[in-house]
Amino acid sequence: MRKFLLTVATCALVSLCSSNAFATANFVYHEQTANFVATPTCPSGGTDTSAGRYVENTDRSGAAGFQIFSPETYTLHFKIEFQFFTNQLRVYYTTDGSNPSGSFGTPLGTTQVAVASYNSTYSDQTQGCQIVDVAVGAIPPQPAGTTVKYIIGAWHSGGGPEVFSNSGTCTGCFSCTDSTTGCATTFQYNVVAPPATPLIISEFRVRGPNGANDEFVEIYNNSDSDVTVNAFDGSAGFALAASNGVTRFTIPNGTVIPARGHYLGVNSVGYSLAAYPAGNGTTATGDATYTTDIPDNAGIALFSTANPANFTLANRLDAVGSTSEANTLYKEGTGYPALTPFSIDYSFYRDLCGKGGSITTFGTCPQNGLPKDTNNNAADFVFVDTNGTSAGAGQRLGAPGPENLSSPIQRNALLPGASLDATVAASSPPNRVRDTTSDPANNSTFGTLDIRRRYTNNTGANVTRLRFRVIDITTFPAPSGIADMRPRTSTDVVVGGINDPATCPGGTTPCTVTVRGTTLEEPPSQPNGGGFNSSLSAGTITLATPLAPGASINLRFLLGLQQTGSFKFYINIEALP
Repeated sequence: MRKFLLTVATCALVSLCSSNAFATANFVYHEQTANFVATPTCPSGGTDTSAGRYVENTDRSGAAGFQIFSPETYTLHFKIEFQFFTNQLRVYYTTDGSNPSGSFGTPLGTTQVAVASYNSTYSDQTQGCQIVDVAVGAIPPQPAGTTVKYIIGAWHSGGGPEVFSNSGTCTGCFSCTDSTTGCATTFQYNVVAPPATPLIISEFRVRGPNGANDEFVEIYNNSDSDVTVNAFDGSAGFALAASNGVTRFTIPNGTVIPARGHYLGVNSVGYSLAAYPAGNGTTATGDATYTTDIPDNAGIALFSTANPANFTLANRLDAVGSTSEANTLYKEGTGYPALTPFSIDYSFYRDLCGKGGSITTFGTCPQNGLPKDTNNNAADFVFVDTNGTSAGAGQRLGAPGPENLSSPIQRNALLPGASLDATVAASSPPNRVRDTTSDPANNSTFGTLDIRRRYTNNTGANVTRLRFRVIDITTFPAPSGIADMRPRTSTDVVVGGINDPATCPGGTTPCTVTVRGTTLEEPPSQPNGGGFNSSLSAGTITLATPLAPGASINLRFLLGLQQTGSFKFYINIEALP
């Protein structure tokens, strides 16, 4: 489209004219697109990468029209040809379905006005090297279901008409409504609800053996799809904040948290679990760090924004706090029982079994190894520590197990377990072996229980890391008649007389097989043996020696007995990739 051109010299003269002089922009242009255009600049061959974008937001839906999410500010860019001919910019918009109208910054009817500002300037090669201004405006966030309509106008306070985007000058018009008046092009977009973000707080502590700063917060993707972090309000990402409103760490935009994967924030001043094993050759270091202590029993919350002004219930993804936390934004339900502040190796972890950490409740795990999330902190989280301390939130032996982006992921369905020898009962040798030899030094005063299982890789890929997390167990402090079991490290054993073709190499029976030991993972040090949330690794599965697709491994879980009685032992299978 050929436009009326004014020389740069003429523009300069106009800019020096009196306040009564007419000063008319040649053209105001806007394009509702997320596409980036590198604008040709002078001298020939150059481009201006800051001036080629006209709508900052991305179209959020495949439906017809342009959509953004309800927490988002709608940011738009437009250009004014040519420089010195405007100094006032406005975006007129409506949210009730009517056409926007207004003139020289004054809205009519239900129209609202947003002031735009100059953003950058370039010399446009396609317009004979004329100077062009690029402007930016913003329409504030609107509720889901809103249709926003807008027009854009620019003028000079020294005189002359208002020029509207893509439609030329509205000379003598009292207001401009839509393109049917010949005054302005009306643009519109729809506001839709953002998709659910299934990130939850899965494990945390706000104190440890290194004192008040020995803390971490673990985030979990509670879904079977990857989550890409995207703060829809234009902020830096998702923030984890304490109840004083201060952000402790931010998960940056663009971070991909794998399906069933974790993200870990740690206080770098005192965090003592950085050596806890994670992925292949990696440890549970923080994916993000912070240095400001989270006070004992204070609430924490994860928000879908990094802007503290937007730390609201609508933008909250999850929260955990104690009964002593007064701010309900930072807890769910009445909160978990407040702790007596001991500097012990403890954590609160989200219940993976569904029995609330009960030592005496038997039966299968209702949660099937998935984290419990009823929006009630007291029901969803289990307190454990390595000494079975009574700190006010229930007493049970266990260990913290922080997990980060590199940690193995729960794969229960893809690595099914079976008895070592299915031709005999699961409670009989060689599937389960009871040894009554007393070994008090290894938390086995009443001997051991040795459970042997075969695990088959049905992931379709090489498994390079394999471990098992205890999600339900009878352990300290078990009442009379209930076994007190302590998971411990075991070594390889050779077992003969196997009559199960699925276990025997080549299916030839009877056979002799090696059953690999498992290692109780530390830190933290577990002098009393393992318990709830402890993990045991299959150390022979590595990057160098993976478990191939369809292959199996025979493993043993050795449990020291400090008290005999009825028992239970359930585990989650965690693996990479």
